[in-house]
Amino acid sequence: MRKSVALAYVLWFFLGGLGIHRMYCGRVGSGVAMLALTVIGTLTFPILIGHILLFAVGVWWLIDLFLTAGMAMG
Repeated sequence: MRKSVALAYVLWFFLGGLGIHRMYCGRVGSGVAMLALTVIGTLTFPILIGHILLFAVGVWWLIDLFLTAGMAMG
């Protein structure tokens, strides 16, 4: 089902680190994985493991800049 590309990008920009834009576009599994990485990364940030997880989520978030339109339309 076709979703609003504009809304998908708004969700990407404001809640992208939580994977909400992926869930909105129907990619629930990867959205939950992104949410889990963010939560675990935040909780483990003081012991330095979280830095790696949050960096990975940040890279994933930037890649989604180019993928979100396709996910919303398809």
